[in-house]
Amino acid sequence: MNEMGFLTWWTVPDVSASYSDLLQLASRVGLPSDCVPNPPSARHAWEKATNVGGQRGLKLEPPSHLIDQVFMQYGAPPVVRLLTRRVSDSAPLLRRHLVREASIPTSSEHGKQLSLQTVAVLEFDCHAQRADSTFVYDRDGWTNGNVQGVVTEIEDKYRHYLHHADGNDVREGVRKLLEQLHRVGLRGTGGVYFVPCHDGAEPQLQALRAYIRGLATWQVGKLRPACNVVRLHGEEAENLKEEIIESATDEFKKRLADLSDKIEPLLQGHVSGRQADRIAEGATNDLLLIQAAVRAYQHSLDDDLTTIADMLNMAEGAVSKALGLVV
Repeated sequence: MNEMGFLTWWTVPDVSASYSDLLQLASRVGLPSDCVPNPPSARHAWEKATNVGGQRGLKLEPPSHLIDQVFMQYGAPPVVRLLTRRVSDSAPLLRRHLVREASIPTSSEHGKQLSLQTVAVLEFDCHAQRADSTFVYDRDGWTNGNVQGVVTEIEDKYRHYLHHADGNDVREGVRKLLEQLHRVGLRGTGGVYFVPCHDGAEPQLQALRAYIRGLATWQVGKLRPACNVVRLHGEEAENLKEEIIESATDEFKKRLADLSDKIEPLLQGHVSGRQADRIAEGATNDLLLIQAAVRAYQHSLDDDLTTIADMLNMAEGAVSKALGLVV
């Protein structure tokens, strides 16, 4: 069997890299520039910075005298967290509340089991491109000046995010490149992807490897960047072929199902005008990408992929019908 394609797996750690540095690195190693993260708008940088502690929130240390008092009365220390609550996501004024959550799990009183209060209001004026904050007195005393420190950190992060990408930003670009290369994730392998052999695949994968390894200059923490690219050919390729076909079939079934859902409003006559045009354009682009990917897999695997081909024919007919309704 000739070369069938490539296996790749990668690790992008947390990084703090300027967007210009990432663009220079990509240019040097040959990575497409559209796979390099772009500087965010001020609004998006602010939204990112105000996501304090994720879904679980940020644990705060309450005043020591309250810790002792609660422990003596309830036999367990209190748990205090700071959560971000989205109040307004609409321009011109975005608003987030920092909510203090205090919990005494061993208390029989509902109000002590969980107490919530807004302790800071964060706002972003989209017109003026300005961020502001207002503090609210914690009437129960669970916070002792540490909220001000958190808000200062948010403000610093906001200014930093305007010019620097983190690991999540870089990962989005990596995923974009792999999607352009028609990757499919192999089932049960935990992040190993197959990329079919087609024009440009190998040099772009080599560029990706050099790009990810080059992130070491800006890594944050102990996790090191890594990227492996392995050619599949001969007996090894033959042994994996069935698994790759199964994974590709699952992938394309999902993408074709998503395409069907996208054009359903057109076929049902539920949309019109510019909205219908946008849906039609998006469906056409999706179909072209799927067609190119299926051809690449048929060629690389030397297989007709009959199940996928039949589904693709049905999708092509549905998209053609939907486009006819838009004209």
